[in-house]
Amino acid sequence: MSMKALEWAMYDVPAEMVKGALLRILLLLADHADTQGKGAFPSQKRIVALTGYSRRTIQNGLHDLETAGLIRRGDQRITEHLGKYRPIVWDLTMKDFRGAKTTPLEQQPQEAQTTAPLNKLEGRNQGRKKTSLGAQSGAQHDCAQNLYKEEPYIEPRESNARARKQIPIPADWKPTEEHQALADRLGIDCDVEAGKFKDRALDTGATSADWDAKFRIWLMRGHELGYTTGKNQQSARKYTWASDEVKRVIGTDLEGTDDYMELACKVADLLNRGLDPDMLRRQLANVPDDAWVEQLFGQEAAA
Repeated sequence: MSMKALEWAMYDVPAEMVKGALLRILLLLADHADTQGKGAFPSQKRIVALTGYSRRTIQNGLHDLETAGLIRRGDQRITEHLGKYRPIVWDLTMKDFRGAKTTPLEQQPQEAQTTAPLNKLEGRNQGRKKTSLGAQSGAQHDCAQNLYKEEPYIEPRESNARARKQIPIPADWKPTEEHQALADRLGIDCDVEAGKFKDRALDTGATSADWDAKFRIWLMRGHELGYTTGKNQQSARKYTWASDEVKRVIGTDLEGTDDYMELACKVADLLNRGLDPDMLRRQLANVPDDAWVEQLFGQEAAA
């Protein structure tokens, strides 16, 4: 979540540009973006669930926001680990609608003295006054320069990564202290997730310019979707969304779709509750693809 992006969407964007559903969609994208307003990739299904609007309203709203120049398509490589049917990555343009900042007025050059001093004493006095005024003016000019001096912009690591070479995951890659702190805050077993993350990277042959940033996204996205392993729960959990038994229950028809991750997590949860895999596979064999979620929720209630 980016407070900077949320403040921009709430206070900087003119109200007439984001009427009705557009404001809520823009705020949701800002809530999913990074500190620079980039890398928001909630699926349309998730936006529908969080806003209560129809999928058509969401599609039209995203199109209108893009046409208005409030959002643009970002780096789609961020979601390359989510499979074939992955959500669109959006960047907020973060335009400044309040106008340019006020700049200091330029100091007018002092006029040169054209009259000669009446006498030597007056000339010396005028010389001292001129020196004093010059020093004072110079000090004021330096203060003005310091007052309006801006901090240099430092490009975030995620943005710099796009300009670097894409490489496979290094053999000695491991989570950093930053990853561990994030996992602790989210209640996630960092070591288990790091093993799953590295195995998936090796299995798919994925490349990245910043594997640390990619793992941060993995942790946050996994926590959001609920398929990460919690602390002190590893021994109690036998199945995960990536387990072979889960894949056999779902089959290959739905693999790579927008709903696959949610379905896989739900199936793994049911199997961990003691439901027999063969029985679940038989019960879901003749269920249409669009009715899988409802059927699984019914199974969860029965379990």
